[in-house]
Amino acid sequence: MNWDDIINLLEQGEGQAVEFEKGVPSADDLAREMVAFANSDGGKIIYGIDDKNKHLIGLDIDNDQFTSWVSEVGTSRCVPPINPTVEIVEKNDKKIAVITVNEGEEKPYKTDDICYIRDVKISRPAREDEEEEIKSPWSGKDLNKRQMRAVQFINEHGSITNREYREAFNVSHKTAHIELTMMADKKLVVPQGSGRSTCYIIPPGEAPSPQAY
Repeated sequence: MNWDDIINLLEQGEGQAVEFEKGVPSADDLAREMVAFANSDGGKIIYGIDDKNKHLIGLDIDNDQFTSWVSEVGTSRCVPPINPTVEIVEKNDKKIAVITVNEGEEKPYKTDDICYIRDVKISRPAREDEEEEIKSPWSGKDLNKRQMRAVQFINEHGSITNREYREAFNVSHKTAHIELTMMADKKLVVPQGSGRSTCYIIPPGEAPSPQAY
C-alpha cells in the first residue's frame, strides 16, 4: 500500500471496511477493532490520520516493535487468534500504520469474551441473534473460504459440480477436484453420480441455515 492508496481510502471515508484513527490505540481498542472486522467482511484500520480534517498526523513508532505488538494483540487478546497484516507507509517523514484484517474463517471471534461486529462506521457488540447468525457450522473443520462458500452454494442450490466450483471461484479443474474430495473425505459433503455428472450434496439432515454465512 502506498500514499495514493491511503488518499483513495481517505476520500471514500470511514465505512464498513475502513477505520481511521489519529494515534496508536490501546491494546483493548485494537483487539476490539480486529475482532469486529474479522467477524464481518474484513477491512483496514489506518492509524496516524485525522480523517475529519484530512490531516496527516503520523505516528512515533518503531516499525518492528509496532508490528510485533499488533501480532501479539491478535494472538493473545483475540479468540480464536487473528493474524493481521501490518504495513508502515511513510510520507513527509511521518509514518502511517495500515492494519489489514481479513474476514475470519472461524467466526465468532471475541475479545474479553465479547463478540464485536462492524456496523457501517462503528464496531459494536453483537446482539445474541447477530452472534448466532455469524457462527459457521464448519469452524474447526480446516476448510478454506472457497470450501465454506461452496457449502453455502450447495445449501442454496442443492448441489455443486466440479464445473460450478471452478466457475464460482476461478480455480483449475484439479484444484476444484482436490478441494471437493477433501470435503467428501471429511464427510461434510457426499458425491453423487460418476464422471462428469458427479455432483456433491450436503448429507441429509446436516444442511446448515443460509444465515450461518
